[in-house]
Amino acid sequence: MKATILSLALILSTASVQAESFKIATGEPLHSQQQELPAKGRMGILIKQKLSFGNYHTTMVKRSAIRKWSGINGFVGMIWTEHMEGRQSIHFRLTNDTDTSDVMTVTNVRSNDLLIGTAPGQTRIPGQLVSIFKSTDITQNNYSVSIVTRKGDEPWELFLDNSEAQIRRKQAAGYIMRGNDYYTIQPVWQVEKKNGRIVDMPFGSPGFEIKDKDNNVMAAVSLIDNGKVYLGPGTEAEKFLFANVCAALLLQSVID
Repeated sequence: MKATILSLALILSTASVQAESFKIATGEPLHSQQQELPAKGRMGILIKQKLSFGNYHTTMVKRSAIRKWSGINGFVGMIWTEHMEGRQSIHFRLTNDTDTSDVMTVTNVRSNDLLIGTAPGQTRIPGQLVSIFKSTDITQNNYSVSIVTRKGDEPWELFLDNSEAQIRRKQAAGYIMRGNDYYTIQPVWQVEKKNGRIVDMPFGSPGFEIKDKDNNVMAAVSLIDNGKVYLGPGTEAEKFLFANVCAALLLQSVID
């Protein structure tokens, strides 16, 4: 029931944004430096789906139910393997014609499917991120993603609590982490009108921001209509990572 209410809230809030031609309001330094990249292919045919924005495009998108979960490139990451059979996954690759990623996602992950950095051999989650797992009482609407941005590298691990993003939208609802490096995923709860005026959404979240350890907004993704990706400051490696994160969030929003 709660999940249904959350879904309805998101649909209604997004519809109100579409009707008045708003766009998500992003924080700094992204807002002053952002590239606004409209997405194509997000709402396309799921078979042989192709997603693109700016000079980024997928070379492969596969959706399927999981028969046997072995992670990506043998790296299991955040998920207990025995719980994954039957879950829905997306496997995609994204390229900017220089680098090509390899990305595996799993939807509808329960809290007890996750290795919260305490199992033998697992990297402990930094204290700043642990609270993300403790604030919601809805435990089966999570999204887990492994992103390999360069062949042979250890994956970046993405976790997003979709319910938390709608209930407590002024708090971080997810993160991207590899080793000691991490970024948080913050729901967007404000929109910008054509005249530049910023207004609060009454409920729901039409997008997400990606913030660094110092709370600087580095990138964002809008889930309105076909979607938009916003890339700002950062190295080329960071922008490629953020592009992959935004692609995963765009593809997730139409999976169910």
